[in-house]
Amino acid sequence: MPFTLADAIEAYILSRLDEAGRGILEVRRRELADRFRCAPSQINYVLATRFTPERGFVVRSRRGGGGGILITLLAYDEVADVLRRLHRQAGRGLTQAQAFDLVRFFHEQEIVTDREARLVQAVFGALSSSPALDSDDLSGLRGRVMQSLLAVLMS
Repeated sequence: MPFTLADAIEAYILSRLDEAGRGILEVRRRELADRFRCAPSQINYVLATRFTPERGFVVRSRRGGGGGILITLLAYDEVADVLRRLHRQAGRGLTQAQAFDLVRFFHEQEIVTDREARLVQAVFGALSSSPALDSDDLSGLRGRVMQSLLAVLMS
């Protein structure tokens, strides 16, 4: 299998993460693009396809101050593995009952506090009362919101 530009970018980022030692790396998209003599969109592609929660990473763009990217390596244990699977499944959409069940699960596992669980349930309740969305759009929106919440919980 040939070594592609995407492979080289991934290897470089992984080595920098390893050197950082904390599992957190801040890089600048433009600097990576200059280093590899490629368009910033190639860096975006590598980040979007190779540094995903399913692969054990959370990537956040930082606006201002040069537009850095924060890459965090997730530490896995049993609960984190469950969260990763739930993240994948949520992408297919969620009913209101499924969303509430997941929040209840997080609370029972002491992943979130009572107050945090109530806040998240309030968000899902407010989404469900939106008359502007049909049920498929609403299901997809719930799934995306849950994926965002899970990404935070996994970091």
